[in-house]
Order: sequence, then C-alpha cells, then structure tokens
Amino acid sequence: MRELDRRAVEVLGLPEAVLMENAGRGAAEAILGCLRARALAGKCGPQPWRAAILCGPGNNGGDGFVVARQLQREGVSVECFCTSSAGREESAATLNRRVAERLGIALFPLANPDQLEFARSRWNVDVLVDALLGTGSSGAPRGACAAAIEAFEACRGPFKVALDLPSGLDADTGEAAGLCVHASLTVTFAALKPGFERASEFTGAVLVADIGLDPGRALGRRT
Repeated sequence: MRELDRRAVEVLGLPEAVLMENAGRGAAEAILGCLRARALAGKCGPQPWRAAILCGPGNNGGDGFVVARQLQREGVSVECFCTSSAGREESAATLNRRVAERLGIALFPLANPDQLEFARSRWNVDVLVDALLGTGSSGAPRGACAAAIEAFEACRGPFKVALDLPSGLDADTGEAAGLCVHASLTVTFAALKPGFERASEFTGAVLVADIGLDPGRALGRRT
C-alpha cells in the first residue's frame, strides 16, 4: 500500500489529496450505510445522527477530516478530536483539516488529560471513528495517540469504525505491539491488508473502499 501511494503520486501524477478524497468518500459512504442498517434494526435512532472522529497527525487523520466533511454533507452532526496541531502547510492532511474548519466542523485538541476528559464527555454519539494511525506507523502507539486509543476502547455505546486499519495493528502480521483499537467495522482502502485474516478480533467486519486506482495496474502488474 505504501508503494501504491508512492507510485500514484510520483509516477502516475495523481495528487495525494485526490487519493485522500476518494478514500474518505468511500469510508463515509460505508459508515452511512451501516448507520441506516442499524437504524432499521433499532440499534440506533433515526437521523440526524451524531459522529465523533479521532484524527491523528498523519494521512490517516487527513482521511478522517474528509470523512467528517462527507458525513456533514449528508446531515450528520460531526466533531473531530485531534491529537496534534496542523502539520505541513502543503500536506493533503493539513489541507483537509483547514477545509473542515472552514465548514464549521468543530475540532477539539487531545493533547493532555483534561482535553481528553472533555472529549470523552462528548462521545455520546452514534458512531465513533478511529482515524489515528495508518499503515505508516510502526511499533506500539505512544503519547497522545496511545491515550486516545485507550479512551476509544473505554467508550461504550457508539458503533466503532476504524479507517484503513485499527490503530495499533500491524497490517502485515495482524498483531498488536501494544494498545490497539477494537472496531466493529474497518473500512480499508484499495485492498485488504495481509494481516487482516488473523486480526478479526481487532478489525471486526471489513469493507474495502475504492481510492480510484486498480492496485495491480498502478503497481505495473497484470491483473
């Protein structure tokens, strides 16, 4: 997946922001589908639904900001909770963070225990989304992301969704080096990750969201 992202940007010339937009839109569509099904089954109320999205410092957090915007467009009340401030001005994640802010989506920091406690008081929602760490992370989660994962795990009631992979999971081995999100649904991007077949405890159900590229062709392989 890292090589697919690199080739998409450097070889094919597809902007990173386009990939992020496609991923976030696909994830939002999957989340909306689950909310509609849960409402029909009496597992959550009818619209308007409420969502809380935990956004990390990298591209996985950027995906979360796109999901927030797409859910807001469909009438969902959305708040984002961020483990870090805006990053590089030119990054796709920072771009989508600023767009979310300009659209009036509330962004709350998760930098210290008081902020985390305040955030938890607002997680009486229909869906809680993990957009903290993606395939670029390695080892056990640390710092604000570790604290956010611990709070995510302690939260009871909302339907829990992970973007691309549950934060803390090694996508290759399916193992967790430390704290790891347990999701009811994982919306993964472009293709299943190798470790998922051994990680259903963490992933829950898995859906693959299209990012606008066929992985085999983009990587120069015949499919």
